[in-house]
Amino acid sequence: MDQFIPKDVLDALSYHSGLGQSLKQISLRKTPLPVILNDIGKYRSNYIDVLVQENLIGSRFKSDDSIMRKYEKTLRTGGGFKQCFNDVLGFRLHFDQYPMEFPEYYRVVDLRNGKKIDDGYRAIHLYYQRDSMAYPIEVQLWCGEDYYFNIWSHQYVYKYRTPEIGTKLYEQYRAKKIRTKDEFLSALHETEV
Repeated sequence: MDQFIPKDVLDALSYHSGLGQSLKQISLRKTPLPVILNDIGKYRSNYIDVLVQENLIGSRFKSDDSIMRKYEKTLRTGGGFKQCFNDVLGFRLHFDQYPMEFPEYYRVVDLRNGKKIDDGYRAIHLYYQRDSMAYPIEVQLWCGEDYYFNIWSHQYVYKYRTPEIGTKLYEQYRAKKIRTKDEFLSALHETEV
C-alpha cells in the first residue's frame, strides 16, 4: 500500500475552509459563488509549493470554469456544498491492476461498474478529509484496461457529450472493437452521425 499518497502528505495538502463552519453546514444556495471561489483561490495559492515539493505531478486543482459548471449542476439537482466541492484538489494514479486494499484514512467509492448515470467511466475514487472544515481531497485510481478509455473519454466525451455516448463507446472498448485513440475517435464520430 506504499503506492498511495501518505497521510502526512495529505495533511500537508489539506485546507481548512475560510468560510467558518463545517462543510456539511454551509448552504450552497446562501453562500455567494464569488466568496467560495475566493476561498478556493486561497487554497490554490497556499498549496502549490507542497505539490511541487512532494513531486505530485499527477495533481490538479479544479478550474474556476469547472467549479462553476459543477456548482450550477449541484444547485439544479439539490446537492450540498460538500458534494459540490469534494474534488477541488485531485490526483489521478495509474496502476496495472485495481488494488484490493486501501489505507484506512480514505473513504472508498468503487466505480468499477460505472456511475449512477453510466457514461462508461470506470475507476475507484478515494477521498481524504482531515476534518469537517477541510476540503476533501480526491484520488482517482485509473487502472488496467480502464486507464486508456478514461483518458480518451475525459478528452472527448465527459462534459461534452451525453452519458449514453460514453456507455456505447465503453461497450465497444470492452469488446476490443476500440484499441487505439484513433479507433476511439472514429467510433465517437460514428455515434454522432
